[in-house]
Amino acid sequence: MRHNHCLRVLLCAVLFVLSVPVFAAKTGIKNLYRYTLKNGLELFVMENDAAPLAYIEIAVRAGAVTQTPETAGLFHLYEHMMFKGNAKYENQAAFKDAMNKLGVSDWNGTTGVDRVNYFFTIPSSLVREGLEFWSYAVRTPRMDEKELENEKGVVISEIGAKTSEPGSIVSSALFSTMFPEKPWQLDFSGIPKTVKKATVSQLKEIQETFYIPNNAALFVGGDVHHQEVYQLVEEIYGDWQKGKTPPAVTVPTKELFPGENAGRKLVYADPRSSGSYLQAGLYLRGPDGETDISDTYAADVWSALLSNPNGFFAQSLIADSALAIPDPDYVGGGYLTRRASGTISLNAAMLNTDNPVAQAEHFFSRLQELCDAGFSDTTTFLTKEALAQAKRRKENLSVYDMESAEGTLSALSSIWSTCGADYFFSYGKKFEKTGISDIKDFAARYLAHRKGIQIVFVSPDVYQKHKEAFAQAGYTLITEDNAFWWQTGLSK
Repeated sequence: MRHNHCLRVLLCAVLFVLSVPVFAAKTGIKNLYRYTLKNGLELFVMENDAAPLAYIEIAVRAGAVTQTPETAGLFHLYEHMMFKGNAKYENQAAFKDAMNKLGVSDWNGTTGVDRVNYFFTIPSSLVREGLEFWSYAVRTPRMDEKELENEKGVVISEIGAKTSEPGSIVSSALFSTMFPEKPWQLDFSGIPKTVKKATVSQLKEIQETFYIPNNAALFVGGDVHHQEVYQLVEEIYGDWQKGKTPPAVTVPTKELFPGENAGRKLVYADPRSSGSYLQAGLYLRGPDGETDISDTYAADVWSALLSNPNGFFAQSLIADSALAIPDPDYVGGGYLTRRASGTISLNAAMLNTDNPVAQAEHFFSRLQELCDAGFSDTTTFLTKEALAQAKRRKENLSVYDMESAEGTLSALSSIWSTCGADYFFSYGKKFEKTGISDIKDFAARYLAHRKGIQIVFVSPDVYQKHKEAFAQAGYTLITEDNAFWWQTGLSK
């Protein structure tokens, strides 16, 4: 009898443990809930019953930043292969048919610098089916040899298209010059020869290293209940095997300027440009989410100050008649947070006064003056009133961006990949606490006496007319043949 009594006590204890509810962690945002499964998978659920729809996204910390020269482009190729079938949906046709049956209204997959993510919107009554769909896709991709060969051609065609697209040409030239040590960490498209040689075993290695629950997160929002979603995710994803922590990401440029390329001058004959205007931009290194999180708040407040059309930055440039800047809409800049390649930009569009080289040189000279002194001046740029206005504008934009569950979760997913979820949830308070002294420290550290990359954009006709003057001033022409790091180009 005593043995049976002990058995009953043990059974009751087990049942009690199994029935203990798992509570969501506090996020500080209304209707947004956070869970972490035992295997490390993070789950974020936002309730919004405005429409009978649900947004489901799964994201992985991977992409260009986790590439090597030997794998450049394979994360993008892997993303393509995700849609080619898995253990439940045999091929691409079955995969798409399943999405049609789910009533998918919007879907996509993207590969970026810091993240690979997959998402769609479905009727909220089919959340279980939607979660199962992405579980099969992420955990059991087929990686068929024949499909891989076909998809290589698609990806290589996309790379080819990129090499003739003006925006890609300029950004690639900037990154290969600004991050000469590891430019492939910003190029998720990759190299044709690397993609062409890709093997199934390489893709499986990516899966085993990066497509693991402790390197991934689920984002579910809309007409859902957070506890019910958690139970479904625990049921569907709970047996996903935890993997080894992925290799640490290294910051490409340790210095706060582009090393040997500091002060490099580039010019691009942009077919999109009108001969009536020229544009110029200065690009500097900024804080990185991997190593400099505390500096990112001041960088963002500084960006908000910079964006004020009536503020010191815009008005001081417009007041300089030699620059011929029409109005504040033609002045811009700011800071972009990335995991290991944060970037600061300052730019303007100017009326062409038929001396573009002198005009551009004067613009960069004025920016250097502002970086060295003006951005830390508490009588002009850094006034208490300007700071309060900048914070209000930033807060208003944040409220607008986070009106919907999808908007909130998309923003969270992006920041989760660069700085982590804790950063997202504590951001508002730390942004608000950022003061004038913090911004002065940021300006002294990242802007003052730093030389970045200078790029001037002119129309092809204007460039031809002033070609010799650009060369004499030390400008190198950006072309399709030298813009990309895997060519013998600007970074060499």
